[in-house]
Amino acid sequence: MIKVDHKNDIFASELRKALNGRGVECYLINDLNCLSADGFENIYVGCVKSDFQFNTNSDLVSFLKENKFKKSVLALFSSSEFKVESYLNGAVTVYHLPIGLEFKGLEKDFYFHYFIEQILQNYPNLPAIDENSTKLTTLLKRLACTDATVLINGPTGTGKEVVSNLIHHFSKRAEKALVAVNCAAIPEQMLESMLFGHEKGSFTGALQPNKGLIRAADEGTVLLDEISEMPIALQAKLLRVIQEKKVMPIGSSVEINVDVRIIATTNRNMAEEVKAGRFREDLYYRLNVFPLNTLRLSDRKFDIPAIAANMLFSMDKDSDQKVRISDKAFERLIEYSWPGNVRELCNVIQRAKILCANNVISADDLIFDDFEKDKPTNTAEALAAKFRNSNSSEMVL
Repeated sequence: MIKVDHKNDIFASELRKALNGRGVECYLINDLNCLSADGFENIYVGCVKSDFQFNTNSDLVSFLKENKFKKSVLALFSSSEFKVESYLNGAVTVYHLPIGLEFKGLEKDFYFHYFIEQILQNYPNLPAIDENSTKLTTLLKRLACTDATVLINGPTGTGKEVVSNLIHHFSKRAEKALVAVNCAAIPEQMLESMLFGHEKGSFTGALQPNKGLIRAADEGTVLLDEISEMPIALQAKLLRVIQEKKVMPIGSSVEINVDVRIIATTNRNMAEEVKAGRFREDLYYRLNVFPLNTLRLSDRKFDIPAIAANMLFSMDKDSDQKVRISDKAFERLIEYSWPGNVRELCNVIQRAKILCANNVISADDLIFDDFEKDKPTNTAEALAAKFRNSNSSEMVL
């Protein structure tokens, strides 16, 4: 449970809105019974003044100990630099943010969500600011309360697996297994055995019985990634699992009861796959109980600061040097069309992190994969040009 200090109204309001947009519940310290309420992890979040000095004998530390907070994350705005300080073996973390709390804009969003990443390290969530994404998060929480089968459709790189993980995390099955299977990556002969299991001696090499991934996920969730790639011969067996909650291992004549929720993802038009005879119509309608569509990054561009913060936080997690992104660089990130969606953004951020000077990603550090013009960027040439144009006398090639 995340508990936010209410003393700074602006900070508490903005933080609560941002966390709720990511699908995370939080409570203000002055909420009724907040301090005594139990939760997954007791985290205190607050905003401190510019003259803050950590002291083990301070009122803050006494307050944290008295209320049994496992950790505390503090924000110090209008700092001269972007840095992170930890105390008491990481129990208290202070983020020095080089923007004012009253600021607005993409840079402010980046720092604010970088700070949030520290809070949410153990919480599955969706890095989101854009209204389209926060609406999706709200919908996912409502959907997770049911056992409805879900079919997630969207272009490659739009976060279909992330959405699947959130549905499982928000559901009553969260304490049980989430088993993911990539239907496109496993040969047909192996896929049947992996999903449905087999009996000893049922085929050459079956030296031991195997209960299969569907039974391994009993009372949990099965994620069938790229379901459109599943061989049509196996689709009838999957239909039986969804319809009757029963699975028959290879080599067995006895069906076994299973209790799993099915989530399937695809980047194809499933109605067209059905018309072409590549996908069973009856299975399609069993999967399509609750269809969801993930959005292209170009349709939710205001998520870019939060996603970039998530990426850089992961990259810099074990480093004292924290990389930030300039306002001009953010303008270019927002202007770009992102044909490769979030995966392309990750590539661009990683390249820029390698190229940047003084731990600040500038607009010149951004190298895009411009597939829309059918002329993909030659990254090696772009990097060479950057080094040739730099003031450095050293050629790095």
